[in-house]
Amino acid sequence: MRRAPCYGHRDTGLIEIWTDDAPGERRAALVVNNEIVEIHIQRDLHPILGMVGAGRIDRQTPTGSYVIGDNGFEVLVRANTGKTDGAPILFQITRESIAEPGRLKPAEGREILDALPMTDVNSLWADRLQNLDISGAAPIIKPFGESFDSAMAGSSRIGDVTVHFQRTKAGLVFDVDGIGDPFAINAVAAREIARLLRLYQIGGMAIVDFVAVDSKSRRQDIADIFDAASVPDGRAFERSAINGFGLMQIVRSRPRPSVLDQLFGARIGALSDETQALWLYRDVARSSGFGPRIVTTSENIASLMLSSKWQELRTECERITGAAMSIVVERGMTGYGHVHVAQS
Repeated sequence: MRRAPCYGHRDTGLIEIWTDDAPGERRAALVVNNEIVEIHIQRDLHPILGMVGAGRIDRQTPTGSYVIGDNGFEVLVRANTGKTDGAPILFQITRESIAEPGRLKPAEGREILDALPMTDVNSLWADRLQNLDISGAAPIIKPFGESFDSAMAGSSRIGDVTVHFQRTKAGLVFDVDGIGDPFAINAVAAREIARLLRLYQIGGMAIVDFVAVDSKSRRQDIADIFDAASVPDGRAFERSAINGFGLMQIVRSRPRPSVLDQLFGARIGALSDETQALWLYRDVARSSGFGPRIVTTSENIASLMLSSKWQELRTECERITGAAMSIVVERGMTGYGHVHVAQS
């Protein structure tokens, strides 16, 4: 693996932060010259990077101590705490929980021995926004849901070149396809893959299957194009050389789930129940009119929306709309559901 240099963000031009918050899910986009280059999501019902919390040790394993926080979520503290089961512990989140196809990795934390200021979801999100734009400019409230289109499709097309991508347990796999000269196809794809990795804040392992090129020097040229296109990202990474079959590996740290992880959860390419439920709450919060809001959805999503853990989100929706909200189950429903404003 070759470690690529990291210079931090090197964007030039007009830089803006767009935000689009809804109950339970906050969104932000880093926009450069009116183009979205990064999307960030925070889901408030999960442990958040940097969060300070308290809990008790539930069980100890060779991997570390599993802690149940006072708010109910599970955290893995890998270091030896020297504590017994049931003992109280203070911790700080060092990696958020990450859903992968077929499994969920719990959040990880470190034990803190000295008291730190307690954190809340609002301050953690404010810090994250501030780190996006060091100029300190005020964020602009602006929806940007269409930026998820490529993520939902699992592909991006640039002229005659198509980059397909899919989550696997081993990492995100990119497959390059196109018509014409292999080097030209790969050059376009290398830039687009660097853009997608940044746009959706993808960490961990990524595997790229370029069109095979015989010349070793030309393969190096493609890798150099990828490195140059990755400079504005600012996140350090390591990558392998491109082998004769066209394969290249990229590794980054992964302190948070990517946008793809957030959208799909433990599924490969279908929206998770959590995403569908949060988007329905988003639709409720955006709805207009004076009558009660009636949400019609599937049994699984309704169960999630009606759970005690989500009570705060329901209350927030009713506060925003100034109207009561009810959830109706429609068995066999296709799609994630819809919101109806009853006539008052």
